Parts: sequence; C-alpha cells; structure tokens
Amino acid sequence: MQLNVAMRSALSLAKKGLGMCYPNPSVGCIILDKYNNLIGLGNTSKTGRPHAEEVALTNLVGNPKGGTAVITLEPCAHKNNNNLSCTELLINAGISHVVIPILDPDKRTHGKGVKLLKKSGIKVSVGSYKDEALDINYGFYSRIKYNRPLVSLKLASSLDGKIAIKTGESKWITGEVARLHGHSLRASHDAILVGINTVVKDNPSLDCRIKGLEKYSPVKVVVDSNLKIPLSSKVLKNLKDHPVIIWTKKNNIKSTKKDKLIRMGVSIIELKQRNKKLVLLEGLNALAKKGFNRILVEGGSNISASLIESNLIDNVYLYRNGIFIGDDGLSSVGKYKLKNLSLAKRFKLKDTRILDGDVLEEWKLIN
Repeated sequence: MQLNVAMRSALSLAKKGLGMCYPNPSVGCIILDKYNNLIGLGNTSKTGRPHAEEVALTNLVGNPKGGTAVITLEPCAHKNNNNLSCTELLINAGISHVVIPILDPDKRTHGKGVKLLKKSGIKVSVGSYKDEALDINYGFYSRIKYNRPLVSLKLASSLDGKIAIKTGESKWITGEVARLHGHSLRASHDAILVGINTVVKDNPSLDCRIKGLEKYSPVKVVVDSNLKIPLSSKVLKNLKDHPVIIWTKKNNIKSTKKDKLIRMGVSIIELKQRNKKLVLLEGLNALAKKGFNRILVEGGSNISASLIESNLIDNVYLYRNGIFIGDDGLSSVGKYKLKNLSLAKRFKLKDTRILDGDVLEEWKLIN
C-alpha cells in the first residue's frame, strides 16, 4: 500500500469517530509491515480510550517490526493510569517509520511524541495531508488552542433564504433524505445548541433518529436567558441518557425554576450579559472546559445572528429546497449590526451535493 493511500485511509477512519469520542480527538491509524502490506488499522474508541494506535496494534495480522505507522495526529506521549503512551507502544512494536500530518496541540504531547520516536531511532515524516487532518480535528484543536469548540451552523431554507412561512410553519421545507443527513450531522457533533424560542415553538427532541446511531445523540444545549423552558419539553425527557445544559443569565430571579431544573438533572451555566444579550463566547468556553470539541447549532435565527456577529461560526451546512416563501417568511439569520459590507463574515464553499430534491452546501469561514 502506498503511503498516500494509507494516509487517506487513516483520515477516513478518523472521520468515523467524530462526535463519539470526545474529549479526545478522533484519530485513524494504519499499520504497514516492512513490505508495505496492510497488517493493522484502527480509530479512536468510542469512549476515547484506547487510542487509535493501540487499537491498530492490538489487531495486527502480521509482523510490525520494521514497518510503518500512518497516523492522522502525533501519537500521545503522556501516560494514562500508568498505561504506556501510544509513542511507547509504537517503539515497543518495532515500528521504523511514523507518518503524521500534524502535531498534537495538547501541551502534554506537542512535539514530545516526535522527539521520543526520533530518539529511539524511528524515522518521522510530518506534514502530508496537513489541511485534511486539521479539518477533521479542528474542534479538538480549537478547544485546546482557543478554549472554544468548533461551531457548525445548520440551516434548512427555501431558495430565498427563509426557514418558515409567516405563521411559523417549517415542516418540512426539505425532503426526507436531507433530514436524514441532518440527523447524521447530529451524530457527528458532541452537542447541539438551540435557542429557547425553538424549544417553545417546535418542542423538538434534538436527538439522532437514525437506526443504530441513536446512542450517539448529542448533548443538548438550550440558550434560555430567562428560564422560560417548559418542564414538559421533549428535550427534558430521559435526562440520564440524554443530558441537557441550559445557558441562562447570571443572578436569574427565577431561582425556584432553576432549582427544579437542577433537581431534574439539568446542568445550568450562568453567563454574563452584554447589551441585554448573553455572552455566547462565555458559554462556548464553558463547553470547552467540559471537553466538547464540536457543536452543531440548529436555531433559531436570533441565535445564529448572534454567533455570526461574534465571529463564532466556523462551518455552515446549508440545505436548500427549490421553493420560494417570500418577504414575509422568517429569515434563516436574524438581525445583527453590519455597518458595511466589508465587515461581513465571508465563507468559502467546501462541498456541494444533491440530496434527492435538495442541495446541500458546506461552507467554511475564511479566517
């Protein structure tokens, strides 16, 4: 197997674990013997441990001595509960060449894994498929480097950018295939964020309803400044298996409601306000401290506008259907202060695909 083919395979393995192994990054590993035959593969376990390298080395079908390990992130150099680090496992296995695209941003490992490998006489190649690897684990990178997770905005709109008609009816603008794809997005993110208006108007479950992926439903985050959330809301059902976090304002006078929610098992995070709006970055910082790498925003339009205005949206998933709703429909993004066009946040198109009768566009923020 050629090394570039092995790296693309490792990257595919890494993608499989997104939304399932936080707070750890999702890593893929390919092991080749000294003749470049594939003898092992693995990705980060769904609990975060064991890591991809250990999984691959545990399931070998050949001799790794003198072989190559192709990994999507620098192997860890720190021990966990006295277990060997992945770097030590690779050294002990007799690997002679390690190929990685990027260093681990975690200061416990950053550069130390490479240093240990080289000290043991192992050749280390760094840099191939760097952009692809960083894109997969940008949430982990962002959490470690910037103390906030990756934030993806999901929108389902008409051709003229509306997400509902005047009455608020929005079921369904897009078709079944697009909706199923949207559920797969939920499974690939650690948490899903919505505003209280979405909860009150639509009473959504916010879970992943794809057979086999139900258990990977994301943690639910509700932005609710005044604790308006009805205690009978679907998002508050089965809190043991599907946790809920509520962002609310500091010193909320509804202490009785807050106490009830806490007794139910809801986690309350109190945020500062600026111009009578919650400081959403503070909420994202709190999620980062809890180990969340990837957040999916599903509404509403005001929350989307606040995040865009604060430059807190990294990716956009836009599902568009071939209908027009008109000027009196609800816009996908609410009002925010934009003094001139040069200050608008610009995104570049990453991918586009047809989903039956809908179009999905993936956009990435231009930094």
